[in-house]
Amino acid sequence: MYTLHAKPSIPVKGDLYINPEREESEREIGIVGMGVPRGPTVQLFDGARKALREIALDPKYEGVIVAAASSSEEPTYSHACLEGIEVLPGLFMRDMFQYDQIGRTGSLTSRKTTHFRALHKESSVPYNEMLFFDDCNWGDHCADVTASFGVISQRTPAGMQLSEFHSGIEKYRKEVLSRND
Repeated sequence: MYTLHAKPSIPVKGDLYINPEREESEREIGIVGMGVPRGPTVQLFDGARKALREIALDPKYEGVIVAAASSSEEPTYSHACLEGIEVLPGLFMRDMFQYDQIGRTGSLTSRKTTHFRALHKESSVPYNEMLFFDDCNWGDHCADVTASFGVISQRTPAGMQLSEFHSGIEKYRKEVLSRND
């Protein structure tokens, strides 16, 4: 988001399923990104899109709360993407994200701990029941929120890959099991 010169406002359509081997008639066409006038298009990493689809479609994730913690310098840009990008036909990211703490104003800073304090206060979800994915390469927000609050976290340095999503889920499962021993 920090490279954009304007708020993403142009819906960009494409195949929501991300499988080039599907027949044309099987494609799920929807809004895969939001374009900036005379600029780039913001899209989800393929792994992030696949992870969100899995959360939306797999009954084992029923009741899971999805939230965003972003230190974006332009929260309106991030909100435009949450509101405009579809995960499934008719299911927008905003529909999946129950909570979001986006920005660097007020109590929010570039440190994600400030975002997690706000998410915890707003949602009442205990820190040790949170799973955080982060692609930041200029710092280690995962280590910071884990050390500060006990949030289980998974780094995604090249953007969310589906394998990293599953690794995070497995890490979370093992942590929960170890608490119940």
